[in-house]
Amino acid sequence: MDELTAEQILSRARQEIAARQAADIERSWSGVWLWLLPGLVSAALLVFLAVPVPLPLKLLLAMGGVCALRPNHSYFAGGVQLPIESRMIGIYGGFMLTLLVLLALRRLGSERLGKRPVIGMLALFFSSMAFDGINSTLADLGLPHLYESTNLTRLLTGLLAGIAVAPFLVWLLGIMAAPRGEASGRAVIQSIWHLLVPLAVNIGFAGLVVSEQAVLYYPIALMSVGGVVGVLAIVALLVILGVGGLEGRITRVRQIVAPGALALLIAFAMLAFTATVRWSVTGM
Repeated sequence: MDELTAEQILSRARQEIAARQAADIERSWSGVWLWLLPGLVSAALLVFLAVPVPLPLKLLLAMGGVCALRPNHSYFAGGVQLPIESRMIGIYGGFMLTLLVLLALRRLGSERLGKRPVIGMLALFFSSMAFDGINSTLADLGLPHLYESTNLTRLLTGLLAGIAVAPFLVWLLGIMAAPRGEASGRAVIQSIWHLLVPLAVNIGFAGLVVSEQAVLYYPIALMSVGGVVGVLAIVALLVILGVGGLEGRITRVRQIVAPGALALLIAFAMLAFTATVRWSVTGM
């Protein structure tokens, strides 16, 4: 009985210490940071929009560090080149659409990616993009290759890769942010059949891209550019959670506002830096 009481006392002491540490960490990411960092994100977006250059050109320039922006590897909408190449539209547009589906299905916070068949299918999706990319590179270099890659194969295999990347990052966020033992026991993707929804959404998106209708420029461009920012921001957020003492300590949405805003600022800075380097070297 005495041993049990001692264990209970130690357990309660650990819980109190953990609670105090969590409160200290939350205070360090609140106060001025809670409004300053989101304010800086808003200011950065306003400055970008205020630059007196047509938005399609600004998006194209901003994505200069993401891909080569070759016209023959790109789709157009009403004669205007989309801000990233066809494969990148697939990867990042597919990521963003799948992320939105997972958020709608409340998969954020899940502690498991999925069962082995699901993981195998996601790996196959990503591998299809890698295979087509290698084949396309061999063709560009004039080396032996299996088939002629087209913008359609680049787009479709990119979409499959985007569908694979989104659950993986959602799973990483769940295990990094949620307190130990409090993350949802559900998998991000519970079965192979649950991939049908993101697949259907992405097939519809592919149809919009290949139609090249002028009215669809902004939905496609903003979805794909949003995917680029989203991937960079989530990766930055994972690092912030680890080095900022927030790993396994996120219990409220308020706690993620300031770190999330900082992650967005890092994503903006990375895109600005890589684009500046690219256009400085190659010229506008």
